[in-house]
Amino acid sequence: MFERAGRVLREEATFFVVLNPDELSIRETDRALSDLDEYGLRVGGLVVNRLTPEPDEDESGRGASYLRDRCATERERVSSVREGFSQPVVAMIETRVEEVKGDLLEDVAAELDIEVTPGPVTPGR
Repeated sequence: MFERAGRVLREEATFFVVLNPDELSIRETDRALSDLDEYGLRVGGLVVNRLTPEPDEDESGRGASYLRDRCATERERVSSVREGFSQPVVAMIETRVEEVKGDLLEDVAAELDIEVTPGPVTPGR
C-alpha cells in the first residue's frame, strides 16, 4: 500500500509550495524544494501568501508610510523568488484581516485558479 502511495505521489501528484514574503520563509522554501526534488515529487509552482495590501494613493501618515515600505520590501522579495527559483509563482494572495474560512475561502479559491497538467518533475534551485 505504501509503495503504491509513493508511486502515485511521484507520478500523478503535483505539489504547490506556499511561502510568505519574508527571508525565513524563502529559505525554508528553498530547503523544501530540494527535499521534494530529492524524492522525485513534482512541484507545479509557488504561491506567495500574506502579501500586504497597498494603501490608497491619497492615504498619508505613519501607517500608510509603513505599508508602502512594507509593500516595497515584499515586491523585492517576490522578485528574488521569481528570479531565484525555477518554479513559477502561480498565485499571489493578499493577507486578510480575518482567518480564511467560510465565505473568505471562495475568495482565496478564486485567486488560486491554477490549471494543473501532468508533466516532468521540475528540479529545485
